[in-house]
Amino acid sequence: MAKNKLKEIRIAEGITISGLSRASNVSAKVISETERLLREPREVTKSKILNGLNKLTNERTKKYSFDDIFSSD
Repeated sequence: MAKNKLKEIRIAEGITISGLSRASNVSAKVISETERLLREPREVTKSKILNGLNKLTNERTKKYSFDDIFSSD
């Protein structure tokens, strides 16, 4: 299972799981399990999470890329 920095980035940005869930249209359960490495979501789900994160960070910070959050190792 690949590692991810989702929780670290989400917390640093001040975003709650429920907020990211609404913005990404992915259940809070899936986001939580992804952060805790209990689930390896499909690529489409990862893309939704990434898009939701970028929508919430808006112009405050740089846009995150897939590799910033989901490593391939």
